[in-house]
Amino acid sequence: MLNSALRSRAEYAELGADGLAARTTPERDAVIVKAVEELLVGRETVLDLCCGYGRIALPLRRAGKVVRALDISPNLVEAGRARAAEEELAIDWAIGSMTDLPYRWDSFDAVICLWTAFHELFAEDEQISTICEISRVLKPGGIAIIEGPVWGPATAGEIANGMRQGPEHRIVTTEHDDNRSSVHFIHDEISYGRLCSAAGIDDYKVYKRDWGGRRRLILEIHAPAAAS
Repeated sequence: MLNSALRSRAEYAELGADGLAARTTPERDAVIVKAVEELLVGRETVLDLCCGYGRIALPLRRAGKVVRALDISPNLVEAGRARAAEEELAIDWAIGSMTDLPYRWDSFDAVICLWTAFHELFAEDEQISTICEISRVLKPGGIAIIEGPVWGPATAGEIANGMRQGPEHRIVTTEHDDNRSSVHFIHDEISYGRLCSAAGIDDYKVYKRDWGGRRRLILEIHAPAAAS
């Protein structure tokens, strides 16, 4: 298992589903689910990549989507599976890494990777592998949505106190209200462009938008349509 995956698994084993859920609100989640549904109009089969405890997978299934959900953290997957069972929602849950997906080529109309999950990959080879895997499992004409924080230049203070590290100071430490911190790799149009180019993806776009009350960066990947 790659280093980033091991780090994430350890972090969420300690935080737990309840701790992760405390970092959002039902109101924010409802707005995000609505945004996701609008982006996925007309698409039936969805992979919720890095699904956590089912924050998005559960409402998408309630809305009639055929949902598969994968996460690196066994405790989060178990929490999601339990909630789905309570509501008798049929969702296929799996434990695994986003860098090596256990699905066949052309499996999904859509792949979503939200809540900064993709940004927990720090090494470029991990990032490229994940983009390649997402592209591989998309059906012709499919769409992938990756969401994360907006990049900004590091301040001298952030560099001095270690809050911004790594190449181009893209590795950022964020303090949370629960007195815990998390570390993420911050992307922008340039870094996403490098990854898509390395993965052989031509049809993509990067843009900023309001997302659950916050300004976020979105990467959309569009799989080529089937040949007529």
